[in-house]
Amino acid sequence: MTPVHIYSVPFSSFGRVVQLVCEQKGISYSMGLEVAGMNVEFKGEQHANWHPYSKMPVLLIGDQVLCESATIIRYLDNAYPGPELQPTDPWLRAKLDEKVQLLSTYINHALIKDYILELIFPKGQDGAPRLDVMAANKPAALKALSLLESWLAEGDYLFGNSFSLADAMALPSLYYVTQLQEPFNLLSADSVIGPYVQRMKDKYPACQKVLVPKQPS
Repeated sequence: MTPVHIYSVPFSSFGRVVQLVCEQKGISYSMGLEVAGMNVEFKGEQHANWHPYSKMPVLLIGDQVLCESATIIRYLDNAYPGPELQPTDPWLRAKLDEKVQLLSTYINHALIKDYILELIFPKGQDGAPRLDVMAANKPAALKALSLLESWLAEGDYLFGNSFSLADAMALPSLYYVTQLQEPFNLLSADSVIGPYVQRMKDKYPACQKVLVPKQPS
């Protein structure tokens, strides 16, 4: 079978989304900025050829190229054997897609790009986080978490009664949320987010492997 490669840094939340689906379905893959023995520069010419906005991840399967994490994970679930991560009923599949799109477009953006990344790659004076920017973005992050908590009020998973693409799309970002310490913590003491992430890690080896701290550069 043609090798699967995920062009992404290992700490990227969206890269981990694709990695998590590969692990959950038992798809053999490699991951990193090195492709076919050569380092492909992030935001370089080749990357721009793969993704018009030079974003991660990009899925490479031989000479086939696919970008955007939601599209990638749908393809992987449709094309490879292993546990099915989408329902077969057209309406239920559309409702799952709805949640996956909300996660990829709005929720992960509010949690990662507009909040957590300021701690990982601070842009303030002398390399400090811009606390005013984080404070301004915090309400949107809390709104995103409130929506997820409402989904989890319906059951153990974000959609239906089994692990789905919605869980795969959410868990890498939510894992990072659970690692936040004061004064940047976003979770209340009674939030269901932390127990949900831990439950997934306890139940699924894929989550145990993928949901780990960012390794030092």
